[in-house]
Amino acid sequence: MLLSRVHSLVYWVGMLIPEHELLGGSEIDLREVVYNLTSKDHLTSEEVAQINELIRLIKDKERVLEKRLAHDPMTLDSAKAMVEETCGLLRAIEELRTVETSEKAEFRKADVISRLDDARRWQRFVESTKMAP
Repeated sequence: MLLSRVHSLVYWVGMLIPEHELLGGSEIDLREVVYNLTSKDHLTSEEVAQINELIRLIKDKERVLEKRLAHDPMTLDSAKAMVEETCGLLRAIEELRTVETSEKAEFRKADVISRLDDARRWQRFVESTKMAP
């Protein structure tokens, strides 16, 4: 039942990004790093690479925790703490994935403009097929 919480659509509700986390052999202040990266207006290519590497490291840690949760014997309190940590890591991944880069912004802008153009064409088509009374 606890493992299903990790895979629920709203796993992140009430979860905080872990403050300190051991990733890739070193301890980092994950909450601060995520905040610093997600609060920037513009990212350099090095920062984008850092985000991608951080996401990879967090995913690796999340998989390890999930395997332990599924297979290792532990107390209920330990399992709850592990679920909380896992969900916090997943929240960090989601936060990092939503970082706005200029490439993402341009792609989204082009997509919205394309959908608007499609809607306008359909509107003109519908109006042209209406019969006058």
